[in-house]
Amino acid sequence: MIPSRVAYWSDMPDARLVTIRFSHYCEKARWALDRARVPYIEEAHPPLLSWRATFGAGGRRTAPVFVTREGHVLSESTEILEHADRHGSAPPLFPDPATSVGKDVHALEDRFDRELGPHVRRFAYDYVLRGDADVIADLLSSGAGSFEARLARRLRPVLVFGIRRGLKVDPAGVARSKAKLDPLFGDVEERLRDGRPYLAGDTFTAADLTFASLAAPLAYPEAYARTAVPFDRLGADTRAMVEEFRARPAGRFVMRMYEGR
Repeated sequence: MIPSRVAYWSDMPDARLVTIRFSHYCEKARWALDRARVPYIEEAHPPLLSWRATFGAGGRRTAPVFVTREGHVLSESTEILEHADRHGSAPPLFPDPATSVGKDVHALEDRFDRELGPHVRRFAYDYVLRGDADVIADLLSSGAGSFEARLARRLRPVLVFGIRRGLKVDPAGVARSKAKLDPLFGDVEERLRDGRPYLAGDTFTAADLTFASLAAPLAYPEAYARTAVPFDRLGADTRAMVEEFRARPAGRFVMRMYEGR
């Protein structure tokens, strides 16, 4: 008798989301899956040490990587949002791409992915990596298993060096990122000036989720802080930076999106 190649849903393994827990791109994927009620198990790893897990899951060195119950590998956060739309129970994040709203949402989501995410990461790391060593160790080991968490604490100086070098977290790089972030926030604030509740109009879309999640390290809403370290443990300079961003219309928008999450 030839064994059947058909697996029943109940017999399939759980879907896995491989993350660096505090990563804002991982936050984007997590938010979309949770919103759509797509079940999964999160597997968090420290930065750099995560490469073994992401490659092992069939992705590249970047997180998140989502492995569906059927074994399909999604290694881009946008792919995970699209998967949530196809398989979840929430209203779609991506409107019909043939409509003007759909085109607008896709363009915004793509721009935030390419420009906002990398520059927020560099800008926020610059503040956090100048802070208290214990806070940095807690951040790097956030959500990881006990062995990797201990290893991340021991390797903290090496990991910090690797992050700074790999992401160009240096004065010149940070200055470039700040120069890119200011007009991005300005464009978002201009969109919101007419009183619309969301970036593309009256409906929550991938544009809103992507902006809010990728800007979360700057606004530091409580739901995001739970993936990292508590706000009151951040250094004084970092807390001041967060308060400054929260006071901007773009920062208030991020906080409002998280309040409705």
